[in-house]
Amino acid sequence: MTTNAMQQNVRILIVDDSRTMRQALETILAERYEVRTARDGRHALEVLDSFAPNILLLDIIMPRLDGFGVIEHIRRVRRDEQTFIIMLTAESAQDIKPKALNLGANDFLLKPFDQVELLARIGVAARQVRLTQELHHSMERISREIETVAALQTRLLPKESPYLEKVQLQSLYRPSGQASGDYFDYAVLNDDVLRVAIADVSGHGARAAFLMAIVRTLFKLSLEHDLSIEETMRTINSHLVDIIGDEADFVTAFAADLDLRKSTLSYINAGHCPGLLHTAGGTNVQLNSTHPLLGFFPIDFGCRTLPFSDEYSLFLFTDGFYEWERKPGVFFELDDFLELAEGLMPTKESFLENLIASLKAAGGKLPVFRDDLTALWVHRGEADG
Repeated sequence: MTTNAMQQNVRILIVDDSRTMRQALETILAERYEVRTARDGRHALEVLDSFAPNILLLDIIMPRLDGFGVIEHIRRVRRDEQTFIIMLTAESAQDIKPKALNLGANDFLLKPFDQVELLARIGVAARQVRLTQELHHSMERISREIETVAALQTRLLPKESPYLEKVQLQSLYRPSGQASGDYFDYAVLNDDVLRVAIADVSGHGARAAFLMAIVRTLFKLSLEHDLSIEETMRTINSHLVDIIGDEADFVTAFAADLDLRKSTLSYINAGHCPGLLHTAGGTNVQLNSTHPLLGFFPIDFGCRTLPFSDEYSLFLFTDGFYEWERKPGVFFELDDFLELAEGLMPTKESFLENLIASLKAAGGKLPVFRDDLTALWVHRGEADG
């Protein structure tokens, strides 16, 4: 694209109550840019939508609506931070300039102006406009790519719960953005064993999603090769150590085998949020971390085993469920969430639905979660009703 063609892509709106000034500015700029004029601030607001200028040459002292009012409308009402605003005035700039700049003006030019200086200032503004447009287009392209990643991520998650007699399984997955670092999975190893897993990759966006996909792939491979939980976690950690290296990324994970024949729960918690085990007697047991975070150094993994009989429940979650503001300056912390979840653990149906409703009640409205939400709930026994 030639320089002249690039300039023609830049639209300039001249706003001045002096017809002579409007005509003079239009004559100077029309050969290089697409130009329109407005006779005052009210007229300028009428032209904004249809013309969508990139640059505004704006007089300050005008009838009906002055330049300050136009700036305030563009920046405060329209929430437009991209239009480049150059103020024009014959008044002393000592008092007017700070006010205009504080309201959102980008530059300032005194009348009468030098034509060379005017074109130079417009040239700077036009370059800024083009850079902003290029950045906007790049962000749109990145956003489309992230949307593609998010769509692929969703396909990687389980589509339906496996069938096991007298076993209820509920899952929840709500990414905070378009791409997530959270992961959950489950699979029936044989007629008697259900394996569940949940993981959380540090950070957000494409990088976290990429690492999540690696964790998912390794988990699926471990199922195909009949690896134990210890071998599965060792394999995942070993690959993450090689991939992450000296970077600051890490992964937390919780994996468990629910053996229905032996009535046991064997689990590994690698730096993840504590799982909650609810017993038939009504006791809640927190399944805290048993091993360090994944991705930093080799780890020798070993399972812990607990009973998992009839009327037992297991709840696993990621940290997005807490660390949100109940009200300004008052945060909903892990202990608050655990207390709330423990009170719901006797529930045999709609546990996760009730959990979200309880979080809404705790905050007075649905909380503004800053992180991804992922959860698994498994209950052994008959459903209510």
